[in-house]
Amino acid sequence: MVGIFNNEGFGTQRRLGQAQNKLNKTLGRLSSGRRINQASDDAAGLQIANNLRADIRVLNQARRNAGTGLAITNIADGSLSQASDLLTRAAEISLQASSGTTSDAGRDALNQELQGIFAELDSLGQNTRFDGRSLFGSDLDVQVGEGSSEKVNVNIDNLSSGDLGLSGIDLNDPAQASAAVGQITSAIEQVSASRGSIGATQQRLNTTIEQLQTRVIDIQSAESQIADADIAEEVVNLTKFKILSQANVSALAQGNNLKAQSVLSLLN
Repeated sequence: MVGIFNNEGFGTQRRLGQAQNKLNKTLGRLSSGRRINQASDDAAGLQIANNLRADIRVLNQARRNAGTGLAITNIADGSLSQASDLLTRAAEISLQASSGTTSDAGRDALNQELQGIFAELDSLGQNTRFDGRSLFGSDLDVQVGEGSSEKVNVNIDNLSSGDLGLSGIDLNDPAQASAAVGQITSAIEQVSASRGSIGATQQRLNTTIEQLQTRVIDIQSAESQIADADIAEEVVNLTKFKILSQANVSALAQGNNLKAQSVLSLLN
């Protein structure tokens, strides 16, 4: 009789241990929100999930790189917009200086303003910087993926009065003043072309950022399906394994009581 009780007790203890292990695993999944918390949970799934998480981090860095490239082009475009405004004013005063109705004193005043505009253009070209680097005249590749070919080239033309073909203009000379209008108009067109090139790069970077964001979301979804816990299922399991644990504890306690009573009856 005692042997039978012992066998039943061992079986109950074994079932209690199994229920407790499953209960602990369920509690771990609920507390972490993850189905896979250690390699033994799902070795293949863990490997895939880890690879996907690495891909997500790489893609997020690529997105940040593209965002940095976009910030650089935004800064350069802002300076070019100022340059365009300055050149528009330069064209106005050159046209005014080329008119025979403008006096020599007037031309001198206009020339001083023009030289100030050229100095401002030179300052924009020299002092427009990002992270200590002068942007105008730079040519850099933005890495937007793991592959060596996954790059976006950002090329920003030089900006200075000399690069725009405006060196040596003197509005005090009526002939030069007349020619200056065409030179400055050409410079405006050159700046506009530079802005157009930057705009195309900005569009490509924006598209790249959107694509990277979409890829990250898709991979996060795939990783979640593999590694995340099904909370509804785990709540059901929590209730189930709690009941099993309690039932086995109760059964074990009753078995011990019966065994004690049997021993007492034999002794009596």
